[in-house]
Amino acid sequence: MNEIVLAIIGSGAFFTFLQFILQRLDNKKNLEAKIDAIGEALEEHKATLARTHILRFADEQKQYVKQNMSHSEEYFKQQLLDIKTYNTYCAKHPDFSNGLTVIATEYIEEEYKRLYMPHSDITKGGEDSK
Repeated sequence: MNEIVLAIIGSGAFFTFLQFILQRLDNKKNLEAKIDAIGEALEEHKATLARTHILRFADEQKQYVKQNMSHSEEYFKQQLLDIKTYNTYCAKHPDFSNGLTVIATEYIEEEYKRLYMPHSDITKGGEDSK
């Protein structure tokens, strides 16, 4: 039995097999790194898209107000989700160009409260309406 093991090791087959395994592990690591990079790029794209939605919505809402109109409550709620997506990404990625939606976010949140939560404590500065 020892002679067989020594013959296999001595023939170079073992080292070829070991090299094959190491190469497969390296390929797996490279693939995992590429998948991670794609995932990160997708998250950044989602944040950029959310930022675009926020800015566009705020501009549209300002025009609607001038015409005595408004977006639907559902559309406002979608924008609140976009705000959360954007802010979450910015908090995790300080180098990302964040801070670009501060005024638009405040406007959207205030408009939502004004239109769809007129009796909430939030719009009254924390006072109870009892």
